[in-house]
Amino acid sequence: MYHYQEYKSDIRLTPWIENYWLATDFVPSGIYAKVLPDAYADIIFDFDSTKGISRATIFGTMTNFFEVDSTKHTQMFGIRFKPAAITAFTRVPQMELTNRSVELALLETLFDKSFYETFPEKQSAQEIIAHTNNHLIKMLPHLYSPDVQILRAVDVINFTKGQLNLTRLASDICLSQRHFERRFKTAIGVSPKMFAKIIRFTHTIQDIVKYPEKDLLTIALERGYYDGTHLMKEIKSFSGDTPTDVRKKREVYYAPDECYV
Repeated sequence: MYHYQEYKSDIRLTPWIENYWLATDFVPSGIYAKVLPDAYADIIFDFDSTKGISRATIFGTMTNFFEVDSTKHTQMFGIRFKPAAITAFTRVPQMELTNRSVELALLETLFDKSFYETFPEKQSAQEIIAHTNNHLIKMLPHLYSPDVQILRAVDVINFTKGQLNLTRLASDICLSQRHFERRFKTAIGVSPKMFAKIIRFTHTIQDIVKYPEKDLLTIALERGYYDGTHLMKEIKSFSGDTPTDVRKKREVYYAPDECYV
């Protein structure tokens, strides 16, 4: 396993950055930590224990879980962008990155040569975060204009925790269903329906882990699932486990609100 900690960005970056995170102290344990779909795009700097170097990778919106092998890493630092926010820094359509990880150097880069050259010199979390904050703040005057209608839709989906009528939402933001789907996929990487499902799943999985005494059918109905079978199928699809398995293996699932500084 490993130690995981989340950090706030500079307040000037909060419209775009959800958080920074740092994973350290990787120890082979035979237990693979699961990374679940969460509707965010991440840029990850990975210090590989087998190669002794760092590499930068951009992860698009994921609709599938993947597992972290602790034997292959020494340290990982991530920049987690809010939904659609990374499009302010790059013009790459996010649907090209869905369920993919691509070396940042192969795309329009957010970081210049000086950033990469000095990044490995940073030893503490505070130094790494300050270095990243300084670079991204310098980019603020040059950001691309966001798709404000899609940002509004994202806010509504988040506020309702994924439980809403998406046809009505498209109408509310003055878009036809076809244009809503197309622009949403360009900015987020997935359809509005899939995004809403991921948001609902995220809240549901937290309930399952945080409230082990709570009946699963009650959670299912509270989160807008038809019944326990519907809940089980969706949890299995996104996490690879049944709700009961999630509770048994709760140590491999992390609750985001429990490790934030």
